[in-house]
Amino acid sequence: MSTLTVTRRQRHRIVGGSVALLLSIVAATVALGGGAISADGDALPTESFELFDGGTATFADFGGKPLVINFWASWCPACVGELPDVQAVHVVQGDDVTFLGVANADSRGAATALADEVGLTYTLADDPNGDLFRSLGLIAMPSTIFVDADGRIQEVFGGQLDEKALIARIEALVEAS
Repeated sequence: MSTLTVTRRQRHRIVGGSVALLLSIVAATVALGGGAISADGDALPTESFELFDGGTATFADFGGKPLVINFWASWCPACVGELPDVQAVHVVQGDDVTFLGVANADSRGAATALADEVGLTYTLADDPNGDLFRSLGLIAMPSTIFVDADGRIQEVFGGQLDEKALIARIEALVEAS
């Protein structure tokens, strides 16, 4: 049995090449996102999406009070970890803000199973191919978008939020609305 020996120079080349590849992928993802949203009061896209209940909607359908849009997937460990906190905050603050969960690039069966397991009670939408996710210029999973009552984006957060961080952001959103 032979062993593979990697010299220090080879290791540096491998690491350097991996970093360059990763940066290229991120740059291409951002470039392909094109109209990436920002927290500078940008408006949400107008395209429609499917709801888990079988209907369709647009972001404008959720206007009139602040909106929290959470992109998640059953294949994303951070999303699975975050969803119980999102549900808990929804129970407490659901009268002040509207919650919309969007299953990103996930099968409907897996997304529904996770939603049922966690006990999600807010409105759920389906983005089976990740088209909506990409059109928003998002790259992190999970991603949460905080929208004021006038439909303007106030914050885009990429990564897992816990209950305390989510409450703080919602309180700031409600205050700004």
